[in-house]
Amino acid sequence: MTSSSPPSDSAVLSPLSLDTVLELLANQRRRFALYSLLTADGSSVEFEPLIEDVATLEAALTEDALTRERYQDVAADLYQWHLPVLDDVGIIDYDPRQDLIRVFEDSCLRKWTLRVQQDEFL
Repeated sequence: MTSSSPPSDSAVLSPLSLDTVLELLANQRRRFALYSLLTADGSSVEFEPLIEDVATLEAALTEDALTRERYQDVAADLYQWHLPVLDDVGIIDYDPRQDLIRVFEDSCLRKWTLRVQQDEFL
């Protein structure tokens, strides 16, 4: 899941296009992951707290109980689908050996994610 050569701290990342940002935000579970990733203190996030954040947001939005099945479904979906997508566009670098997600800043993604988050949880 990790890219072949993650950007260094001093690397200048190309900003994401608005089309890419909107594609990333189109999936609810990935949006919830982005809410957590982009508001975390520091530049790295552990996998387990990310799963908890996403599963908790989903349960709260649907007013359902947070079940073990939902937690496992979220974990599998993040690991197999959403983290690789975010890795492919250069927003994160995920090291599954350490269960650590390194987050890279993108101002367009941050701006639109915060806008959508405000509207989603009115």
